[in-house]
Amino acid sequence: MINYFKNVAAEMKKVTWLTGEQTSKETVTVITVSIIFALFLGGVDWLLQQGFSVLLAK
Repeated sequence: MINYFKNVAAEMKKVTWLTGEQTSKETVTVITVSIIFALFLGGVDWLLQQGFSVLLAK
């Protein structure tokens, strides 16, 4: 078990971590794309709901 944790520690030292600036930019990108996608899906949902309401009203 100790050997496992030593190997984990050795591998973690090899990892290249993002800088704070890169992390901030990536976070903003993910949030922006998520909001745009949510608005798009919300718009499609609203259009389908309106279309079905018209069809079912007849």
